[in-house]
Amino acid sequence: MSQSSLASNNAGVVVAGLALFSMFFGAGDLIWPLILGGESGNQNVYAVLGLLITGVSLPLLGLISMMLFQGNYRAFFGRLGRIPALVIIFIVQVILGPAGSIPRLMTLSHATLKPYLSEEGVSLLAFSVVASIIVLGFTLRPQKIIDILGVVLTPLLLLCLGAILAIGFYHHPEALPVDFGHKAAFSNGLSVGYNTLDLIASFMFAPLVLSHFLTGSDDELRDPQKRKQIFRKMFQASLLAAGLLSIMYIGLTLVSSYYTPLLEASHKPEERLSAIALYLLGPKGAFIACLAVSMACLTTAIPLVSIFANYMREDLMGGKGGFLFPLFVTLGISIMLANMGFMGIANMLSPILGILCPGLIVLSVFNIFHRLYETRVPRLPIFATFAFSTVGALL
Repeated sequence: MSQSSLASNNAGVVVAGLALFSMFFGAGDLIWPLILGGESGNQNVYAVLGLLITGVSLPLLGLISMMLFQGNYRAFFGRLGRIPALVIIFIVQVILGPAGSIPRLMTLSHATLKPYLSEEGVSLLAFSVVASIIVLGFTLRPQKIIDILGVVLTPLLLLCLGAILAIGFYHHPEALPVDFGHKAAFSNGLSVGYNTLDLIASFMFAPLVLSHFLTGSDDELRDPQKRKQIFRKMFQASLLAAGLLSIMYIGLTLVSSYYTPLLEASHKPEERLSAIALYLLGPKGAFIACLAVSMACLTTAIPLVSIFANYMREDLMGGKGGFLFPLFVTLGISIMLANMGFMGIANMLSPILGILCPGLIVLSVFNIFHRLYETRVPRLPIFATFAFSTVGALL
C-alpha cells in the first residue's frame, strides 16, 4: 500500500471517529457527567469509573455487535423473533428520536444560549422551531452528514470544551467531602451512563458510520477480504470515539466536582456548564461553553432526525411517500415534547432505560458469540433479563 493510500485510509478513520464521537456526544453526555460530578464531591474518581463502564464500554459493545451484523439492526434484533424485534426497534427509535433525545437536545441548547439571544429572551417554543429549521437543512443532504460532522463541527466542539477543561484543571479547588462511600458513588456513575442513551444510540449510529467506508454498494461486504478491511476501519473509528468520550466524561465530571459548590445553588442542571465557564472565564469566555453545547446539540440532532425519519418512512409507512413528511413529523413531535424541559424528559426516560438496557446488553453479548462462533442465540435468558429489570423498575 502506498503512503498516499495509507494516509487517505487513516484520514477516513479519523473523520469517521470524530463524526461518531460528535453523534454520541449530545445533551446527555454533556449534562449527566456535570450532574454526577456535582453530587460526587471527593468520591469523583469512583463515580467516573462507573460512568465509563456504562457510558463508554457499553456503546462500544453495541458498535462491535452491530458491525458483526453489517449494520443491519433489523437482523440484529430479529434474533429475538419477529414481534419482539418490531417492538424493541420501535421503542429504541422513539427514545432516540422525537420522544427523547431530539427534544432534550433542543431544551439544553435553549437553556445554554438563552442569555445571548436577546434582552427580552426567546421562548423555548420559538427557539425549537428555529433549531428544527437548521437541522432540517442539514438532514436534507444525509450523504454529507459524516463529512460535515467529522471535518467541521467536531473539531470546533473539541476546541471549545478543551479550553474550558484546561482552565478548569489549572489550580482547581479541592472537591468537598460527601456523606456516602465508594460503592454508592460507583453505582451512581453506572446509572448515569444509562441516561446518556449511548448504548441505545450505538445500534442506530453503526449503519451510518459503516456506510462512510463503503465506496460503492453493500455488495462490498460480501467480499471477505474487503469486509475485513471495512470492519477494521470501523473498529478503529469506534475506538477513537470511545477514547474521546472517556476524556470528556472524566474532564467534565472532575471539573464539576471542583466548581459546582462555588456556583449559585439555584442554577438548573442544564445551565451548569455555562455557569462553570462564567465562573472560570468571565462573561466573554462563557460564550465558549454556550457554543460548545449548541454544537454538541446540533451534531447529535442531525443524524437522529435523519435516522428516525428513515425508519418512519421505510418501516411505518412501508416505503411509500417522500422523505419530507417523516422529517416534519419527527421535528414537530420533538418541538412539542421539548417544552417538558430537560429534567422532565430525563425523568420520563429513566425507568424505560432501566428496563431496556440490561436486556440489550445480554442480547449484544449473545449476538457477538453467534457471529464469531456460530452459536445459537438463546431467547430465554434475554427475555428473563427484560422481565427482571421490569420487576425491578416497578418495585
